[in-house]
Amino acid sequence: MSPYVTTARRLMHLARVVRGQAHHPKRYMIETLVGAIEGAAMAMASTPVDEPGQFPQPVRDMIRDATDMLTQHDFKIPAAIIGYATAPVTGVLPTMGQLDPVSVQLARQDADLRARRATVIEHGHLNSRDDEVLTAALSGLLVLHRKHERLAAAIRVDNDRPFNRGKAPADLTTQ
Repeated sequence: MSPYVTTARRLMHLARVVRGQAHHPKRYMIETLVGAIEGAAMAMASTPVDEPGQFPQPVRDMIRDATDMLTQHDFKIPAAIIGYATAPVTGVLPTMGQLDPVSVQLARQDADLRARRATVIEHGHLNSRDDEVLTAALSGLLVLHRKHERLAAAIRVDNDRPFNRGKAPADLTTQ
């Protein structure tokens, strides 16, 4: 499959995942978000590629609209999830950086989330031709990134406690 076909397929599956997992008090906002993602997928299939490795302008606009909506509104969907769909063309997968907690317990949670993300990527689930596997991979990555965002907030609070300020991040290799 070409990177463009793969991206269009991932975007369509992502739209289904977002429709099922997004939360917003105004339902039309979820449908607008899903419409932008589906629109990008359909435009991928119908718009000629001018330059390899680049999105056609209509696709770029819809991806930007979807990303902007995810960053400006609380859908309980991390904006990073769009990057997993667009990675076949961009060549860039979203990362889940280490959060450097001073607490060993929080450091273990951070390491666990990053390891679970790596497992999904390394096992090639995003490249599966099985629709259910691809949908599960996108859904799982969405949940992992959401948990990582919540963990990052907890770590900021924990690291900022007076007795934790100035401490070095927890080292799990000595545990």
